[in-house]
Amino acid sequence: MATNDVLAFLDERWKKPLDITTIGQAQAAMGLPHDDDLRWRLYEHLEPDPGRLAEKVRFGVSAATVTLTNREKLAGRALLLGRSEDEARDHAQVRPEEWEAARRMLIRIGLLAPDAWQPAAGHERLLDGVGLLFHTVRTGGEVFNVP
Repeated sequence: MATNDVLAFLDERWKKPLDITTIGQAQAAMGLPHDDDLRWRLYEHLEPDPGRLAEKVRFGVSAATVTLTNREKLAGRALLLGRSEDEARDHAQVRPEEWEAARRMLIRIGLLAPDAWQPAAGHERLLDGVGLLFHTVRTGGEVFNVP
């Protein structure tokens, strides 16, 4: 049930101009715990229907854009800039005990190769539109990303 609840919440948020609320931000706003499996289920729901995001959010937002956390995006950008895995983890300020989960999500999304610290084949598709960019706004108790 949480999948449908989060999708409904996101659909409402995405009606607002310039609102690119991410799945993680929606989970937090709804009082749900951080859940990588739920984020992945939502990604799998959104990825096959890019028109849903194009119609609701615009700005070239992809399922990966709203699935990855800001820290995962920072780690992914460091990867693409050729930084070592340790440098990427430090740059993204991911605690060592959380790194494996972040790394796993980068692999699942298709940004990180599964067997080496290098970009995955075909990762370029994740850079279209907003890609790995974000700007977080906090206002009136709400937290969301904007283009």
